[in-house]
Amino acid sequence: MMAPMRHLILLGLAISLSHTGAAAAQTAEAPSSFPGVGLERAFGQLRFERPIFLTGAGDGSGRMFVVEQAGVIRVFEADEEASASSVFLDISEHVSRRGNEEGLLGLAFHPEFAQNGEFFVHFSSARDADDKGVARNAISRFKVSQASSDVADPSSEEVLLLQRQPYRNHNGGMIAFGPDGMLYASFGDGGAANDPEGNGQKLTSMLGGIIRIDVDAKDDGLRYSVPRDNPFVDVDGARPELWAIGLRNVWRFSFDRATGELFAGEVGQNEIEEVDIIVRGGNYGWNRFEADELFAKKTDLIVGEHIAPIATYPHSEGLSITGGYVYRGAAQAPLVGLYLFADYVSGNLWATRGDVASGYETQLVRRTGRSISSFGEDDDGELFALSFDGGIYRVVASDEPEAHLADWPRLLSETGLYGDMRRRELGEHLVPYEVNAPFWSDDALKARYVELPAGTQLGFRAHGTWEVPVGARIVKTFDAAPSGRRKNPSPVETRVIERTEDGWEAGTYVWNRRGTEAELLPAGKQFEQYSARGVTTWHAPSSSECASCHVAEAGFVLGLSTAQLHGADQIEKWVEAGIVALPEGTDLGSLDAFHDPFGQEGSLEDRARTYLDVNCAMCHRPDGPGNASIDLRYGTELAATQLVGETPTQGDLGLEDARVLAPGHPERSVLLERVRTLGTGRMPNIGSNVVDDRAVTLLTEWIRSMK
Repeated sequence: MMAPMRHLILLGLAISLSHTGAAAAQTAEAPSSFPGVGLERAFGQLRFERPIFLTGAGDGSGRMFVVEQAGVIRVFEADEEASASSVFLDISEHVSRRGNEEGLLGLAFHPEFAQNGEFFVHFSSARDADDKGVARNAISRFKVSQASSDVADPSSEEVLLLQRQPYRNHNGGMIAFGPDGMLYASFGDGGAANDPEGNGQKLTSMLGGIIRIDVDAKDDGLRYSVPRDNPFVDVDGARPELWAIGLRNVWRFSFDRATGELFAGEVGQNEIEEVDIIVRGGNYGWNRFEADELFAKKTDLIVGEHIAPIATYPHSEGLSITGGYVYRGAAQAPLVGLYLFADYVSGNLWATRGDVASGYETQLVRRTGRSISSFGEDDDGELFALSFDGGIYRVVASDEPEAHLADWPRLLSETGLYGDMRRRELGEHLVPYEVNAPFWSDDALKARYVELPAGTQLGFRAHGTWEVPVGARIVKTFDAAPSGRRKNPSPVETRVIERTEDGWEAGTYVWNRRGTEAELLPAGKQFEQYSARGVTTWHAPSSSECASCHVAEAGFVLGLSTAQLHGADQIEKWVEAGIVALPEGTDLGSLDAFHDPFGQEGSLEDRARTYLDVNCAMCHRPDGPGNASIDLRYGTELAATQLVGETPTQGDLGLEDARVLAPGHPERSVLLERVRTLGTGRMPNIGSNVVDDRAVTLLTEWIRSMK
């Protein structure tokens, strides 16, 4: 059995990842041996709805095909001036989107598509749902219409196989033809959390595995053939389609055009995301292992030995891996041979290179600020990334190495934010502000400030977050509440988020014990401190964790909004001071403002919904990075939130007859359980180590009051 690896990818550092050995970090001063990598917007006039895959057809036409999760495949000519795409196939009426991870998930063109017009799709089939309404995974064959190769024939569908899906998440979804001409497909472990059915270590199910089938032949009773050299063909009771097992949820895999190796991005559970090279009959350990760490000690490997990943990163750097490709194109020579992959939540982009014999090394090469949902290749092997902002981005070599926070002062005293560090007084040029409904921060006392470049203003919006000019900095300080040991608040952390030409940069400065200085820690830090509750654990987030909440879908800066600032004449005073200008005819009195969730104003539902908006909706909103499909924005009608009476898709946390929110029954409501637990399933899942007792009471009363 291969020795488990333990390696950590740190901000700005190159990490040597051996297939069988430990990691060795370069020093921060050492020059990077990896080329710079960047993203450039491609086909800038085109925009897609939740694009989750891109590919060429392999027929020499130069066309590009983009899969939209709702069930539509769009096609366009690969011309930078392309102004429109057309519908190639629309099966949205058959595709389930009830779960956030459900939908039209994969597309593969037959290697002889130019001759036979066949292509294959992998989707969550509402048409073939089980008796509980949970969609089955379906892989179907289609053909193009006889009238035009730009339009598929929906009536040509032939369903090759259906796979039971016990929950609405962990659907896998990738399909691709290998260099052997066989069709490979990934299936997740069935969903919920922790692999409750143990599918990762079963041979009797395709769940938790990658399968391999021959679509050009048919065995008796099947619409495909099982290759005789599949590893488990002669194992009694095993699904003969299985090629590899022990996988939690391979969302994207790809074949190296040069070597034929199969690379897979394996989404982690609690701590680690991983990259695997998939081999015939391989067992990748789930749920005995999460990546290279023990996870469920009571689980035994059903066959073979655990194959360790070639690269990993911890959840301080991202929460959901998006597997990529080994670059084999011609336009970006410095990138040839690099396996490029990303994280959907943090937007981080990594490169890996090496081989099984000598080992692998991996480096963070770009912080993209994008929700990268997938990668894809055109027919020439040029590589593209897709983002839920609707854009297609070309992966390119860059003369500029990743330099996130490189020009930031290492000490807080050097930032120009403080007028007096000893007294911890910020400069007079910073504008303080208050919010109506503060985000929960483990009892910390917080102060908020905005610093605007000379001659600039904030851009008012009646709804959503305000516009922030380039060069502005948003500052939030955190003090530990007084405790029996400390009679006065003690400084813990100062977070800074800066608007740049390219987007946003975020960093956290952690104070020393004496409260005299704070140091920039891009990788974050977790430590014990004294608070009103005694000794508690404080988590200062990494820059990647900051990016996980300050997302584009939520407007990046979460507190600068009319709903949060309206009241106590705060906006009016800013107008008088020239900090913000109101559009002509704006009536502030007609605009809604958040109520204090724990105050006396507003209904119980209003206050509970406000708390959920402020603490959860940055992720749980349409196109947000949250795993569940719920929409927790205050302005969404309760009936449209997918909260009430819905079966949870991310596990029931041990609750009997669990619902996301069970009216009248707090004890059955997973939403409440996530807020009041510190164990697996905790929400928020970043940065909090203390339960918000007032929120638990508020949500309990709200749920109990519901009919």
